[in-house]
Amino acid sequence: MSSMAPSTVSEDERLWGFIAWVIPLIGGVLALALKPNYKYAVYWAYLSTSFFIVIIGGWVVVFVFSIIPLIGHILSFIMGVIIGIGLLIVWIIGILRSLEINWWRPPLIYDIAKILNPRLEEYIVKPT
Repeated sequence: MSSMAPSTVSEDERLWGFIAWVIPLIGGVLALALKPNYKYAVYWAYLSTSFFIVIIGGWVVVFVFSIIPLIGHILSFIMGVIIGIGLLIVWIIGILRSLEINWWRPPLIYDIAKILNPRLEEYIVKPT
């Protein structure tokens, strides 16, 4: 995880980074469309979009398990609770990280973001 000096990111950028994360996909699309020159907001917009993909993937797994007769319903319920709590925790951590001006690299979510934008590393501002 790379943190940076708060003076290099404006309050407006920080706000748009927060908006991008707090509303997965929609916030990310808004930040990309309305503030494409804000590196911090664009970085969090790609993380937000990736987080949305992870959310959908998690619920697809739960759905697939729910198709299995008898044991599948029990497994899908347990997995749904575990995945739901895990995603909620990641979402809350992301909110805090976006507000503290942190170039957070959550596993899997960051990897998907790099697939969506291979130049994602270019948006990270190194502390001086």
